[in-house]
Amino acid sequence: MQVMASAMTAAALAATQPNFVIMMADDMGYGDWSRTGSPAKTPELDEWSRSENAVWFKRAYSGNPICSPTRASVMSGRTPARTCIYSVEQHILCRGGTQDEHGGCIRGEYSLANATREAGYISGFYGKWHLGSIRNETSDCYNRSASNGACLSGYVAHGELCCQGLDGGLMISNPHNFGFDEFVATPQCGAGATTNCGCFFYPKPHNDTACNVGHYFDACTTCDEHLKCAQYFHGLPDMTIQQWPDVSDNDDENFLVSRFSDLVDRSLSEKKPFLAVIFFHGVHIPYVATAESRALYPNATENEQDYWGGLTQISKAVGRVRSILKEKNLSDNTWVSLTADNGPEVDNMAGQGTSKGFPNPGRTDGLRGRKRDTSEGGIREIGIVEYPPVIKANRVEETFPIATMDLLPTVLDLLGKSSYEGRALDGTSLIPHLSGKQDERPQEAGLGWHGVFVYGDTRGPNGTIPCPSTSASQSLGDVPANFTTVGNQPQFAWAEGNHMKMFGCHPKGTKTWNFFLYNLTSDRAETTDLWEAQRDFAKAMFGRFEAWQQSVWASQGPDELGCNIPK
Repeated sequence: MQVMASAMTAAALAATQPNFVIMMADDMGYGDWSRTGSPAKTPELDEWSRSENAVWFKRAYSGNPICSPTRASVMSGRTPARTCIYSVEQHILCRGGTQDEHGGCIRGEYSLANATREAGYISGFYGKWHLGSIRNETSDCYNRSASNGACLSGYVAHGELCCQGLDGGLMISNPHNFGFDEFVATPQCGAGATTNCGCFFYPKPHNDTACNVGHYFDACTTCDEHLKCAQYFHGLPDMTIQQWPDVSDNDDENFLVSRFSDLVDRSLSEKKPFLAVIFFHGVHIPYVATAESRALYPNATENEQDYWGGLTQISKAVGRVRSILKEKNLSDNTWVSLTADNGPEVDNMAGQGTSKGFPNPGRTDGLRGRKRDTSEGGIREIGIVEYPPVIKANRVEETFPIATMDLLPTVLDLLGKSSYEGRALDGTSLIPHLSGKQDERPQEAGLGWHGVFVYGDTRGPNGTIPCPSTSASQSLGDVPANFTTVGNQPQFAWAEGNHMKMFGCHPKGTKTWNFFLYNLTSDRAETTDLWEAQRDFAKAMFGRFEAWQQSVWASQGPDELGCNIPK
């Protein structure tokens, strides 16, 4: 009787609780899809943004202008600074001092998957993790004699062994540690059309797969690391972790959607609702598209073909996600959203297995700055949300801002939970706005960002202009002499309501801060500083930013997260 009752409860839960599909692109610019005028062919994104139960948010924001911090904000509903995540591969989403004897994370930050697990869901993570090591660095090794003494692509020497070289640099902190039942993930970056094709699948025979390296064919020495061997790890529901046993699909985005499809089938079989988080690898360097995607751009350079082709693959993947939901009769009760982790890369960026950079075709649609900048071009992203139970008519939202920090509060709201553990969230539920009950973002849900790079110090000719050396705020004496940011970051931004944004930076080599005030409704490119004209408002807004910073510092302390313990 107990088993039958449990099954009936699960079936009823699956029928009433919403499913969640949360997707994110990598380094995709605000102007990188065709509805904004991009040359990229993204018909599935365009159609979705115009569909009956969808909203295109023109002010959708990432949690940070770079990768790992934004991923943390998606999971935690909190600014990444609260969890001491300022940059990539420096810290992980684990509470300070909570390591086991194997260097693993005992207690991670509460995440999306923790929330849904408590409500009886199954969950899966697919794609680029970038929030800690998935396995320890000597867990996937083979004897060097198997490759004539030289380690194969993606592996590094450890004595007589060759071990997976892209994992193990940080504490073990994988999707299992944050509530996910299963995952198929890479620890870091991966090309969108090669991924793990060059990896050595020990103990199988040598892998002789010819890898598609696109326009990088003469731009690297060994073409290893992320370009040819970004190994996928498969986390199973029994909590074991294995290497993905073979070469993944040539179209990496499609491969990830296939793993999502498997989760949907499992959900239907087990009669449980699901959470799926899909973090695409495209279009982070090295961006490589399939031959079919490149062929759509016959008049473009090879570099542009790979970039725009990668965006086409993301669009097709999103279209396939929506088709799967429709085919399984799940569309009417599933939240589906897409954003990106930061703005587009700057020009001529090499690395990630390549030795030569190329002009980055990414577009910001006229917004100032790019990746690494807390100006709009670095943090404003594509933002599409579809949820039929609440969104009854298509629209374009011009001014209401949303951010990756809003995802967890929204999920908690739809699950009937108002908070978690009594701790601060930086996001707010989007349901009041989507249901027509809230026109302006609440002041208490202001959005804050910190940037680890000096503003304007990004590399390449399409990097931003340097931080100004003077400002009205400085000349009026409104900048406190002892001002600093959480983590001593050299730039910040703070947005309130539907219109106003404060931006601060100091020039390279100095600590002379300058603050600026912008009305983003009339000045989306941040060209006109309103600090002097609206001085009283600006000073009050700065006071609210400082109060928010105090709460972030408190969260870092030993009474809550404890992440400011030196690692």
